[in-house]
Amino acid sequence: MNKINRRKFLKKLGAGTGVMAAGVFLPGGVLTSGRVLQTSKNKLKFRAVGGLPQGAFPSYASYVVEGTIDLKTHSGVATKNVFAGPPEAMSTIALPGLSRTIRITEVEDSGSVLRVKGVVDDRSQLRQGESPLVDITIDSGRDMASSSFLNSEVSLKLE
Repeated sequence: MNKINRRKFLKKLGAGTGVMAAGVFLPGGVLTSGRVLQTSKNKLKFRAVGGLPQGAFPSYASYVVEGTIDLKTHSGVATKNVFAGPPEAMSTIALPGLSRTIRITEVEDSGSVLRVKGVVDDRSQLRQGESPLVDITIDSGRDMASSSFLNSEVSLKLE
């Protein structure tokens, strides 16, 4: 087994932490506002998580909305998934019938707020009365996002 040089390890760890804390250029992208990753001049990645149900009740599931947006063409792909467990102890088990793939068709940029519109690709997964049209609001200034889940609005935290 190879021995680990503690001094070299701590130097590398400290240098990496310093780069991330400063928010400077990282390989593959730039960190903007701590939560939204801009991978190039026109590409933006996001991930937002919230607990279900919301309000005064304890969360038993995690609602995850994530995607990639091309700001130049105003298009992209996003996914909505529900995983077992609250956000602080989320598992990798997706609850069946609640995953959606969204084709982004429109992006409206108002400074720190992006309003994203799209359509669910596979409409056969939709429940009766569920709209195939999707709206996602990403507010990087407040590190929040919002989207609908089974026709009710859900607040999410950007990660």
